Amino acid sequence: MTGAGAAAGRAPSVATPPAIWGVLNVTPDSFSDGGRFLDAEAALFHAERMLAEGADVLDVGGESTRPRGDVYGAGASQVSEEEELRRVLPVIELLVSRLGARVSVDTTKAGVARRSVDAGAAIVNDVSGGASSELLAVAARNNVELVLMHSRGRGEVTPTVTAYTDVVGDVVGELGACVERAASHGVPRSKIWVDPGLGFAKTAEQSLTLLAGLESLRTLDARVLVGASRKSFLAAVTRRSGMEPASADARLGASVAAAILAMNHGAHAVRVHDVAETRQALDFAVAFSGARGAAS
Repeated sequence: MTGAGAAAGRAPSVATPPAIWGVLNVTPDSFSDGGRFLDAEAALFHAERMLAEGADVLDVGGESTRPRGDVYGAGASQVSEEEELRRVLPVIELLVSRLGARVSVDTTKAGVARRSVDAGAAIVNDVSGGASSELLAVAARNNVELVLMHSRGRGEVTPTVTAYTDVVGDVVGELGACVERAASHGVPRSKIWVDPGLGFAKTAEQSLTLLAGLESLRTLDARVLVGASRKSFLAAVTRRSGMEPASADARLGASVAAAILAMNHGAHAVRVHDVAETRQALDFAVAFSGARGAAS
């Protein structure tokens, strides 16, 4: 950014808000809402509410991905493909058939991706960055959208995997390799999204630096999805000011602020738990950006 606005530290002008992906975890152990939506009807009720609040996509996950580290200890347990399917399929079918929702399935397993797409999911959200050739083949064969998230190992926040030379440059380079791998398996580049993986294999400071350098991901010529909502790095950052939210659902303020910053730095979509609050904040930020432009 150049000119007087950059000198004053002003955020870039944004004409439209990013899409909002509402999180719908049908798991017993997710870090924020584990156990709340295991029942398909409870999940359907929550999904209907998120759509009414302004969600554009519902992201359904049947296996917790909370990483190992100081915050979550040993991290999440892996589940079998059969168990993951048992959790997500009834919900995806209901969301598509009853609500006509646009659904993303959050999975690293090719079998779960395939059955979910057959059930109506339009997007596969892969936190492994396309580690499975079989999953990439599913995305290519079905011509669905594919999110490739950056991580290392299993996302654990430990010195071994968080040893970046330059966290922004390294993440862009590693995600670029993921994009090339997906394309080589036949996934159209126009269908690929990238996600910097805030909180996964990154310290709080590294996640914050990556959010600030988000524009660099635009060089990959893919749409950018950012998921900062309720993550522990938000609590670690706000702790500097003497605040220490005790639980994931006490991080609303920082989550909304992160969504606005992601928008201002070029995100095409944000993945959030609190849809209404995020939609209101993003819409206001866009309106303010337009008013500022008219006044200048």
